[in-house]
Amino acid sequence: MPEHPGFELDQVDGRSMVRLRVRPKAAEAAGEALQLPQRPLQWRAEDPATYSLGPDQWLLTSDTKAAGDIIGQIDRALADQLYAATDMSSSYVCFALRGPAARTVLAMGCGIDMHARAFKPGQCVQTNFANVLLFIVCVEDDRFDLYVDRSQARYLGDWLLKAGEDPITHDSKYRL
Repeated sequence: MPEHPGFELDQVDGRSMVRLRVRPKAAEAAGEALQLPQRPLQWRAEDPATYSLGPDQWLLTSDTKAAGDIIGQIDRALADQLYAATDMSSSYVCFALRGPAARTVLAMGCGIDMHARAFKPGQCVQTNFANVLLFIVCVEDDRFDLYVDRSQARYLGDWLLKAGEDPITHDSKYRL
């Protein structure tokens, strides 16, 4: 993808993604068995990385393990529970957005406070962004992973690149 002075946008290929949902009453036990983040808007970087999507659901991702292997790990850990583990690898696209203007570009598309004091590394959020549902992960201060439905990936990529043309993304006094 084209580069801009304030940020870089790349598609992350080959990432396995599994959505896990458990019964609400079993969420704590499932979280302990799989070492899942229990607090909302939090994630852990182990392999597989685990992201809290809600009180009883998570996204697990890996660049080294196949989705089937992740589901097998879930099967072993939650053998005595009712749950749904779904391979979402073909359903979602992940973009890596990084650079000094990354936060500003993200703030242009949603109502989430993207300031570094409000949205820190280790946090994640699902939000309406430029008319699409987007899952944003703060990996580092100026690096974010963006998960979007595959059918909306081109629109999102085009929107982000177009937003990068806005003068506000080039002027450091407006950057978050």
